[in-house]
Amino acid sequence: MAVFETHKLTGNLTRVIIVLAGLAICYFPTYLNPLALLLGIDTGSDGPASILVWNWLAVGALLALVLLVERWPLSSILIKRPNGKDIETALFYWGIAMAWSWLAMTLLPPEQDAGTASLVALSIPVLLAMIVTAAITEEILFRGYPIERINELTSTVWIGPALSFIIFVIPHLTFFGPGWLLYHGGGTVMIYALYLRRRNLVACMLLHLLVNLPILIPASGLFG
Repeated sequence: MAVFETHKLTGNLTRVIIVLAGLAICYFPTYLNPLALLLGIDTGSDGPASILVWNWLAVGALLALVLLVERWPLSSILIKRPNGKDIETALFYWGIAMAWSWLAMTLLPPEQDAGTASLVALSIPVLLAMIVTAAITEEILFRGYPIERINELTSTVWIGPALSFIIFVIPHLTFFGPGWLLYHGGGTVMIYALYLRRRNLVACMLLHLLVNLPILIPASGLFG
């Protein structure tokens, strides 16, 4: 019995270490530049477009960990083919998010923030690449892996989403300012609602993409 308990404890500890390594990979791109700045290190890749490099590298490393180290399928982080109901719900939640954003901007017109200005200043191809990259990679790095694995370790269904939400929102508030929560926080809430209701990460990627696409309007100069 003592030997069995020792093996069980060792196995649990190994699992915790693997998940912590996965979480470190998930959050590495977000906190790389702030950490490098703190340490006085020039990474050679900063600014919003840096996600085109670091996010994809992190996703590659994370998927390798899931498939080769954990030996779990991608469905374990909810990467699976969406069905019609998944897509329908994503589109419905997108409508809610856009209605919220429109109402907030109508009642309290936003002031330009440095974060949005830096995105609008990018070329359309680079900005579009960033939008697609964020929609795919952030769902994997901020939701799919962290939520499922944290819930696994804590044996809950709410600690993972709660921690994920906080960790996702903080860098967005830092980059865009507190106004982001009023005007675009609704989109984030809808993504989490879709995740919890449909448990399909590809559907969440679609919703994330649709929520972010309107940034192309000011960037294109169509209305100004």
